[in-house]
Amino acid sequence: MFNNKPAMLKKAQSFLDYAALIAIVIASLAVMSGYIIRSVNARFYHIKADLNDPINGVR
Repeated sequence: MFNNKPAMLKKAQSFLDYAALIAIVIASLAVMSGYIIRSVNARFYHIKADLNDPINGVR
């Protein structure tokens, strides 16, 4: 019923929880950046192909 943890320990645990969450978000954004760059480059390739030959462009 009563929490026996000192206030400093609660603050340290809360800080570590937030630090871990921020690290996970940054790591996921770093991993996704490669996929985003490749998808944007593929979209530019398709647009270029359609502009060069609108009838037989990339399908």
